[in-house]
Amino acid sequence: MDVPLVCTCSPGNPGCDECAAAVAASKTPSSTPAFNLLVQLTFIDTSSAQMFVSSFEPLAKYVKENEPNTLMYQLMQSDKNPLLYNIIERYADKERDYLGTHKSSDEFQSFRAILGDLQTLSKVKIAGESYVDVVF
Repeated sequence: MDVPLVCTCSPGNPGCDECAAAVAASKTPSSTPAFNLLVQLTFIDTSSAQMFVSSFEPLAKYVKENEPNTLMYQLMQSDKNPLLYNIIERYADKERDYLGTHKSSDEFQSFRAILGDLQTLSKVKIAGESYVDVVF
């Protein structure tokens, strides 16, 4: 039986079978460690950063609603430099969830085109690294 990773009631509800199953599943060791991306974006001006955030928002909403095996998809802005952002992405499985579902989605492709334009115009510098969980 597939266990939903997102509850349909209120997450953490002790009386909800879906919540209990999701919590149990999250504590079950996986044979494949989770795949993680940390992407840092540095913009040259606030208008470029705002364009990025505006294009990221619908993608983040899509991910939340349609990619149950995307375990985290979080955009953060530096509290010291308003032109510096980080994206933390966490997927249950690299091949299936990152490459097969997320990266190939129309929503991601649309977002990536906008970000690519910002790169071409030298409006943003992007650095990133991928990681897998260390399982103990």
